[in-house]
Amino acid sequence: MYILLIGLALLHQLEGSSLFTLRQGKIFGGKTTLVKDHSFLVNLRRGGKFRCGGVIISPNCVLTAAHCLEGRYQQVRDLTVHAQQQCLGDDMPPEHVRSAWYVGLSPNYCAQRGLDSDLAVIRLSRPFDIAGNASLVKIDYNDLPPHSNLTVLGWGAINEQGHNWNQCLQEANVKLISHRECIKSVGSGWQKVTNNMFCALGKNARDACQGDSGGPAIYAGRSVGIVSWGYGCGSGYPGVYTRLSSPSITYWLKDFIERHC
Repeated sequence: MYILLIGLALLHQLEGSSLFTLRQGKIFGGKTTLVKDHSFLVNLRRGGKFRCGGVIISPNCVLTAAHCLEGRYQQVRDLTVHAQQQCLGDDMPPEHVRSAWYVGLSPNYCAQRGLDSDLAVIRLSRPFDIAGNASLVKIDYNDLPPHSNLTVLGWGAINEQGHNWNQCLQEANVKLISHRECIKSVGSGWQKVTNNMFCALGKNARDACQGDSGGPAIYAGRSVGIVSWGYGCGSGYPGVYTRLSSPSITYWLKDFIERHC
């Protein structure tokens, strides 16, 4: 079973809570990269305002973090998906923008209980032109080898001073750390690290941060995780990602894609 929010349905399950005082997904200590080299990447907007990242997994569907859709009084119709945008202030041709039709949430996600199973799929009102203005990213449902090197991508803030409205796409290399080390580093607070998450951290505290939520963690050209949460930015704490190889997440995601994408 999954939660399906259709058309104009309000996103009641995603009302704000104190957990959002955590930083939720930027690329800290990264470098500018070209969106044409990552044309599966999109940014999500609410009422025209930048919200999060996401990835195109089929012409009709985008994968992102469930907490990116938070907002009790907001409707699906004001959610738009923008492809092929290098910097957030760049003009967007209409053919690069899609509206949301409905949203599927991981059934184990509940904003009031934390960020476990922080995953959502957006069904678009019409498909992207994969041959023209976008590409697909494949999902790797296999567990990562220890100490895997990953790439994270996003338009999030690049320092602790806050988000730049015209931020350009950034990337950073980070390394997977063990689940035990992850729990020891960040799992002792209110937000717990679960088996549906993994942690990664780069050299010189390279990290994802505010605004990068919903974007991908890439391994060998495939998406293995989704930027979810962490404490601070470049603070030395690892970033926490939704683990796409988690059995419960894999089962739900494959089922949703087969039925809706």
